[in-house]
Amino acid sequence: MSFKFYTAYYVSTYSRRRARTLRELLDGIKTVDRNTLFHHLFHTIRAKHLLPPRYTNDFARWVGEEVGDEELAASLSDVSGAEPATIEDIRQELVSILEPVADERRGRSEFVFVGMEPVVVETKYVAHTLADFLDLIEMVPGESIIYHFVTRRILEGVGRNDFSIWLEKNFGLTEVADALSRIDPLMYNSEEALRESILTTLKRWLL
Repeated sequence: MSFKFYTAYYVSTYSRRRARTLRELLDGIKTVDRNTLFHHLFHTIRAKHLLPPRYTNDFARWVGEEVGDEELAASLSDVSGAEPATIEDIRQELVSILEPVADERRGRSEFVFVGMEPVVVETKYVAHTLADFLDLIEMVPGESIIYHFVTRRILEGVGRNDFSIWLEKNFGLTEVADALSRIDPLMYNSEEALRESILTTLKRWLL
């Protein structure tokens, strides 16, 4: 079976939800919809950063820069996006970190919750063989890498990234699939950094 590459764009939607204190941030994380949570966790990797950000997600950045709690910010930066985590799993990890310490400490500015709606688009890229697949991983838009490796699994709850699913199902490449599955997308600060890690893993096993 061939692998059809799709891509996704993310349209921001602004909500009235704001947090002024750590307690309000916790309440927001508990109650905002999945898309809003996804945006604040993963938009960093979709941005074209020239320099690595100090924090891996918006919650950690606000706690560190606005509230001034570096230790708590570091803990929030360490949340895992590795398989088989879904957006709800990550929500629970954030809550478990914040709940014991959430109090009335205020940020210098408000945290504004921003939602988003993914718009999925078909691309012209189709891999029929492993060689095709390896070549196309190098050339498809970065947004396509994010869609198949992050969005579908984290937001749609597929459970595993599309690349690992395809490699194991069609070629029996369980070890390759497992190696890809160990990559945590929250540890990367750009699409290209994630792409490079995926390529390095594939080449180590397939070439």
